[in-house]
Amino acid sequence: MQADSIISNTISQDIRLKGHQSIRFAPDGFSVLVSDASYTPVHLKRYTYQQTVPPEELYSECARILNESGLLSFEGETILILDSLSVTLVPNQFYNKDRSREMLEKVCPLDESDRVTDRIIKHRTGHLLFGIPGKIDELASRFTGEVKILHTSECLISLSDQVKSSDHQRGVVMAEVQENTLDILVIREDQIRLLNRYTLNDPSDFIYHTLNTMKQLGLDRETIPVYLSGMIHKEHELYGLLGKYVRNVVSTPYYLEDLARENILRFMILSEGSKCV
Repeated sequence: MQADSIISNTISQDIRLKGHQSIRFAPDGFSVLVSDASYTPVHLKRYTYQQTVPPEELYSECARILNESGLLSFEGETILILDSLSVTLVPNQFYNKDRSREMLEKVCPLDESDRVTDRIIKHRTGHLLFGIPGKIDELASRFTGEVKILHTSECLISLSDQVKSSDHQRGVVMAEVQENTLDILVIREDQIRLLNRYTLNDPSDFIYHTLNTMKQLGLDRETIPVYLSGMIHKEHELYGLLGKYVRNVVSTPYYLEDLARENILRFMILSEGSKCV
């Protein structure tokens, strides 16, 4: 496992009591962000494997590292962000709490031990259903402070508030790209038209999925903007490659103190987790 320390300031006792801790799991590792009560980052580390690993091994290693760092005893708010394919958005008119597991199983595989939960999406008409592995519940129970479990998709929807309201009306595509995953959100006339996730064999595959999404929804590549977050920044070669097909490619606007723009893009989902609960 490789550990990249982006911010390594001292985590004071006041932060441990009143701060925010976000942990995002990915197929190849996890990231940990600790912020003070005003959401200023004080600790940011990314732990990655060279390849995907079994989730049980990932959660176990995360617990070990957090325990060694004294972060399992964090008494502030802790957010666990899942990056799995077991998720779907159900419009309010079709939502039935008693059939939530059945509805989720129709669109994605679930393990028998997975717990199905739902989150009402703020300012949107829908319920986000997603599966929570039993090992995640076990990990959550080991923290001293309050723990909430979210899905990456909810954080991406929350990030859409950073986009101009005019884009929400005419249409906008938001793509969050990591090494192994792609999340795509499409909003038009201020309504969610599509929320989808893909497993990537290579990061460059996100271009195909983005263009195919725009084609399937009839979105004009000359006028509809694509907002990028994740590993793709303006200096990245794939940013320019997408720009050959889509006229308006931009980085999702966001601010995180003391971070370079490249790292803001990569970790904005991690940061947004604490802000959309």
